[in-house]
Amino acid sequence: MTIGQAQMAQMQLGQTVSDRHITAFTPPGLNVEAAKYPILLASVLAATEPLEFLSIYDYPEAWRGLDRDAILSMRKRLFRFTMPIDARTMEPKGSVDTLQTIALSVSPVAVDTKATVLPPKGLQPLGGQLPAGSAVFVKSLEIISEPEVSRVAKRVTEQDTPASEAAWKLFDYEYSLDQVARLMSVGLLGRLDSRRLVPTRWAYKAVIDAFVSRCLTELAEKPGVSSYRLSSSELFNENFTILEQPGEPQVDYLRIERAQDRFERGASLEGVKNLTVDSKTAVFADHARFSAYQSLVKREEKAHLTIFHFARNSSNGILGPWPVREGVKVALESSQVELDSRENALIVLKSLLAPDFSVWASENSLIDSLGGAFKIVENSSPRNRYEK
Repeated sequence: MTIGQAQMAQMQLGQTVSDRHITAFTPPGLNVEAAKYPILLASVLAATEPLEFLSIYDYPEAWRGLDRDAILSMRKRLFRFTMPIDARTMEPKGSVDTLQTIALSVSPVAVDTKATVLPPKGLQPLGGQLPAGSAVFVKSLEIISEPEVSRVAKRVTEQDTPASEAAWKLFDYEYSLDQVARLMSVGLLGRLDSRRLVPTRWAYKAVIDAFVSRCLTELAEKPGVSSYRLSSSELFNENFTILEQPGEPQVDYLRIERAQDRFERGASLEGVKNLTVDSKTAVFADHARFSAYQSLVKREEKAHLTIFHFARNSSNGILGPWPVREGVKVALESSQVELDSRENALIVLKSLLAPDFSVWASENSLIDSLGGAFKIVENSSPRNRYEK
């Protein structure tokens, strides 16, 4: 059943079943999904009880050390209290104001909703994002607690500046990607006269592209690495191996996922034109690049990074691109093996990679025989991709 069909069924049910008030508690968390433009479906992610540690249920930065089942259990308890919003007119205004206040909040918020039914708890994938609980179509949604609004975020979002500039300021104040994408999704970033609600998935893409573009500018005059470095991590049975080599700032992403009787492959190479990239690889590559460029800017040095991502099965697919972003971040924060030549780096790379190096090299244009992993594609520049 589609979201539209579910909404119609609940509307029909509402003719015979009276609405009831439901008190819910959001971490805070929001999601905006595409419907039929200009109508979007905006959801407040909320539990029906004031859970302990609710504040981290939609804050992946606090999930390190948690296992996969614990994360999925948290997400399952977050119902999606959903209402239609006209993205063109930003109406109904009261609902938009509620969404924006929740987006600006830094601690759990209690809300009162009016709905006909509360469906059983379930976990639903959200296409390129973290999953969440069952959808509940509501007639109204009102904040009934005193929100703790971030003064920094409120000040930044009140300024009439491009979304890219506002996002960079928020990152400078150590706001997470998820928090910044949430603000953009509900129309709180950008020029005041052009702000609109946008699907959350689109917001992530826009924020990441703007962030990478700014990082390339920030890194332009920074020194480059002079050696070869290798790092790795494992998250939920997925392997991330990262090769750093001298060169202009660039991040290439290679993916292999084991299917039942074959390997599924994908590659996203910065600055390479006419390369067909499937949607899953494209989203994963964006989130991998976010963590990679964040690390380079923090270290204030340029390097060409190649990320090898191996998923032993598809079971983590429901978690969207977050494991990729986190896996790359963990690898780059771990101790690195530093080598003085690419020949030695290749030897160590082969020992770290899973599956075997020959599997990566067999069908990948970036890796031809033994030397391709170190080759910077000529006449390409990641800067071109992000220039407006």
